[in-house]
This record gives sequence, C-alpha cells and structure tokens, in this order.
Amino acid sequence: MGNKLLTRASIIICSSTLLLGAEITINDIDRLVNDIKQERIGLKEEEIKTAKDPFIYPNGRLGTVLHSAKAKKRRYRFVLSAIVNDRVKINRRWYGLNSKIAGFRVKKIGRNDVLLTRNDEKIRIFLKRPKSKKIKLLVK
Repeated sequence: MGNKLLTRASIIICSSTLLLGAEITINDIDRLVNDIKQERIGLKEEEIKTAKDPFIYPNGRLGTVLHSAKAKKRRYRFVLSAIVNDRVKINRRWYGLNSKIAGFRVKKIGRNDVLLTRNDEKIRIFLKRPKSKKIKLLVK
C-alpha cells in the first residue's frame, strides 16, 4: 500500500510540474518521498482516555444492552416451490391448509404466497419467480 501511495504521489508531482512548466529535480522528489514516509503521530494516551464515546445509546444511558436473548431473530429456511388449489409444496413436501411444518401451521394460501403462523410469529413465504417465462413441454 505504501509503494502504491508513493508511486501515485510521484506521478502526480511529476505531471503537475510538467503542466505548470516548473522544473523539478530528483532531489525534490526524494525530499517529497521522505516527507510522505515520515511516521504520523496519533492521539496521546491521555487524550484517548478522556475522549467522548462516539456512539449513541437508547434513552441516553451508557452500557445499555441493545439486544436481548428474547428479541433474538430466528431464521427459518422455507422454500415455497408450488401452489395447487389448497395444497402447497414447501421444502420438497406437500402440505394442505392447517398442516404443520416445523411447528408452524399453514394458515392461509394465496395465489403467490403462503402464511405460516406459530403463536404470535407469522411468516409469509412467496413463490420464486422463474428466470425464464417460457413454458417447456417435453413429450415422448
């Protein structure tokens, strides 16, 4: 990364001096390169310890837990691949209305989606749209 920066700086300096008509020597370039290579000094330890916290907390309280185990989102993997009348194909298996799948109940079947419920949780899954709208019929 340092070499790229050095190369870019050299190219910029050389091109800018050519455009301005000024003459630049190798000694000038070496001086500029040495200026770039110098180690930069950051904040002192005392300044770091007294620095204000940059984060914003809810209710203005510091150290508040932003999430709890109760609010943890659960991830379910449901793939809806077909809807035929009152039957749905989810995860390669067929289910009817009020059937159970992974603790969820098939509550509503729409044209393009299915509603699964469990207690107060609701999941709506949609049919995947095919990339091609062409219908292929294979006949023997």
